[in-house]
Amino acid sequence: MHREEQPATDSSLPLYVQIKNRLRWEILAGAYAEGDYLPSAGELGEKCGANKNTILRALRMLRSEGMIDFGRGRGAVVTRSAQPVGMGDISEQLQKVVNLADASGIPRSVIVSAVQRIPRAKPARTAAGQGARAALT
Repeated sequence: MHREEQPATDSSLPLYVQIKNRLRWEILAGAYAEGDYLPSAGELGEKCGANKNTILRALRMLRSEGMIDFGRGRGAVVTRSAQPVGMGDISEQLQKVVNLADASGIPRSVIVSAVQRIPRAKPARTAAGQGARAALT
């Protein structure tokens, strides 16, 4: 995902929570589909500027939410991908984007234009398609 598509971060939150929120957003936005592996803890650490323990703490939180499964030596696999969200969730994320744009002097019309240029997400896989894929593995 491009930087401008990332959810706004709240620096008052601990880094592991910020990382968990970012990964959760990427999963829900469709950047990772069900069955996809997340980058390794080392790669995530480099990407997020965090040590491995911080990454693992964020991953454990995602596992407790049922978003991923992982274990020593087998990587983190997405167990729940893009899900329908309520307008309240979308409004909350948009508010963060608008606040960031306002603080940066970016006109709201530029934000609207940027949203219109974002390609639509791929449709979620059907349950039948997931079952067929699981049968092949």
